[in-house]
Amino acid sequence: MVSRRGVGLALKALLDRGFRFVVIGGTVVELALGSRDLGDDVDLFGEEPPPLLEEEYSSVAFELGWVSGQTWLGTPRLVARVEGEEVPLEFYDNVHDFYVPDVMLERSERVILDGVRVRVVRLEDHIALKAHAGRGSDIERLKEIGRLAKKGRISVDRRLLAESVSLFGEESRVLERRLREAGLL
Repeated sequence: MVSRRGVGLALKALLDRGFRFVVIGGTVVELALGSRDLGDDVDLFGEEPPPLLEEEYSSVAFELGWVSGQTWLGTPRLVARVEGEEVPLEFYDNVHDFYVPDVMLERSERVILDGVRVRVVRLEDHIALKAHAGRGSDIERLKEIGRLAKKGRISVDRRLLAESVSLFGEESRVLERRLREAGLL
């Protein structure tokens, strides 16, 4: 598990060097829950520099004494070392089957994370992205989010979720079915 402080410090180091990104992964749910631990890694949609320019990421990793590698999509993965903690940061872009609609990035929220201002996709957009990915682990996570919503631990705007799902065009019916099965629509 990575701490709020560790994530904040790692992201600040990148922001201070001109990197721009939006938090898109499971960290979104943990932030909505107010968790102290933010998961195993932080998924980011890289905007500047584009993740496909891997050399920029390798350079900053070298400068900061971090480890650089690749995600399952071949995009940059950095392991930040801050205050004795390792914080895996995985950067994504719209490549292959991985797709984040521009609207989701544009309407991302600004959140203060341990004193650092970062952009985070809305919870409903994260849920739609999980439904779109549709892997077994994503479906299980959707069911978990559905249980959290049913218990009142997390609030999901169903209107916004339906709008988010509609961004996937013809695929939206499949996403709607997955979300109904998870108790989210």
